[in-house]
Amino acid sequence: MESASETLRGTGVSPGIAIGRALVLESSSISLFRLDLDPDGAEREVTRFQRAIKRAWRQLRDLRDRVRREAGEAYARVFEAQILILRDRHLHRETASLIRRERVNAEWAFHTVVGRYTRVFAHLGDPDLRERGTDIEDVAVRVLAALTGSVRRHDLSELTDDVIVVSSELSPSDAAGLNRDHVIGLAIDGGGPTSHTAIIASALDIPAVTGLRDASSRVRPGEMVILDGASGTLLRGPGEEEIASWRARRNRQAQRELDLMLLREQPAVTLEGVRIRLLANIELPDEVATARRYGAEGVGLYRSEFLYLRQAPRLPDEEDHYGAYRALAEGALPHAVVIRTLDLGGEKRFAALPERRETNPVLGLRAIRLCLRHEEVFRAQLRGIFRAGAHGKVRMMLPMVSGLTELRRAKAVIGAVRDELARERVPFDPDVPLGIMIEVPSAALVAEHLADEVDFFSIGTNDLIQYVLAIDRGNEDVSYLYQPLHPAILALVRRVTEAAARRGLPVAVCGEMAARPRSAMMLIGLGVTELSMSPSAIPEIKQMIRGLTMREARELAEEALALDSAEAIEELVSRRLAVPAVGSGGRREAEG
Repeated sequence: MESASETLRGTGVSPGIAIGRALVLESSSISLFRLDLDPDGAEREVTRFQRAIKRAWRQLRDLRDRVRREAGEAYARVFEAQILILRDRHLHRETASLIRRERVNAEWAFHTVVGRYTRVFAHLGDPDLRERGTDIEDVAVRVLAALTGSVRRHDLSELTDDVIVVSSELSPSDAAGLNRDHVIGLAIDGGGPTSHTAIIASALDIPAVTGLRDASSRVRPGEMVILDGASGTLLRGPGEEEIASWRARRNRQAQRELDLMLLREQPAVTLEGVRIRLLANIELPDEVATARRYGAEGVGLYRSEFLYLRQAPRLPDEEDHYGAYRALAEGALPHAVVIRTLDLGGEKRFAALPERRETNPVLGLRAIRLCLRHEEVFRAQLRGIFRAGAHGKVRMMLPMVSGLTELRRAKAVIGAVRDELARERVPFDPDVPLGIMIEVPSAALVAEHLADEVDFFSIGTNDLIQYVLAIDRGNEDVSYLYQPLHPAILALVRRVTEAAARRGLPVAVCGEMAARPRSAMMLIGLGVTELSMSPSAIPEIKQMIRGLTMREARELAEEALALDSAEAIEELVSRRLAVPAVGSGGRREAEG
């Protein structure tokens, strides 16, 4: 008798459907021991460490070149970051110093020093940001393998049969070493959408799901599985009918993706010609290439936190900021990029900026508040942004602004930095537009006053929803209360767009609401002029806009604002999206 199938849920990080047998990878690690050296052994051990570094560098160089050939320059830079770690003089000096000072073996000394770096990431509250420590861990495993003569974890380049790899973890090196002809999917217990493994899987067009928790211990080797990289699901033991159904779905999905990508060069305009700008949310400068591939008209949100985490445990200096933002600005031309200033703090702790533990960190010293407390850190970033503006179309955006006093304090610092650069005769753009994130209820309520002080608004709906409704969507007990179409949310969005319209300011939304057709249509009806989202969501939103009239979007918004509950608004949207659109010549299916 055929056993029932089981669905495991995680986070989809690279879209596509894969159907095949599971290759379950066993977790392996290198055994480490502390060995005390004789007085003359320290220098020999330092030399052995230096040789291991060179060997690991050659391996990474070859891997970088292979990824460059197969996936392009943008994704090869993942390994450029690892090469920079290997060449870090602080890392070399600290390891050599520990070997000499305590007369211990290179493996133990290197492991001890690297541990200080990885702890910076381990203590970050945000799981997506914590994953940036995988770069350091991947480098560490490579160097330790060179020191011990061990074989690295897995060689996936020699596979001869199609498999879906199931593993507790997969390093960037493992992901880059995949045999693209036979690895048809990835199912990983840990990780998230911003990990380098996810980025490389996406670049290589391999469906991938992360955050599956215990899939590697539940899936049997050789078991038939179905992986859906869009919904983030892994189906164990499907029956023949389920397999046939998923194959048909895969064929339909492939055709739909092809149809959507044909819209890449088409503008996002409503049926009467109103243009809505579709932008990309990114974390890595390398992702600009992906954004272009999906038809983004620039970057609506660049999360600069990654630069801080990549440099950890030290803080990035002005040149680090300038170099990263210049590459971003030049890569996005002829479009603009919006650089959000540092949004660490709160639950996203950073060891280089020590602060006391907070009882309620989400409401604590974070984002613009942290920058105003550590003005020297803020100034270094501002100088980098202004200088990068000389090489492209750069905008800066302040997160977590709660009111006029805070905004004016930040503007005073910005003005001082601008004057400083002018006195130094450093090439920069003095007219970099300034915007703010509207993600705190108080900012939405005083939007009319804030509009007098800035050049644009961007509504961060993810945080705004949580603050307005007083819920933590990561808390399973209250996550059902996370309602993007709640009347209070729509009323605040309308208030912000009206305040902006009176001053002629553009208004973007860069939260998840922008990436969902039903809520995106509502936002357009409320007066939002720009939508910024994950690049892969752009084609579907563009298709919706090109079959839409502003009249129906506005009518939908007005009807929704008159309703008294999120449930009633959801019902309204579902009903309206299931009837023929004005001038569309067809039916628009309700979003599932």
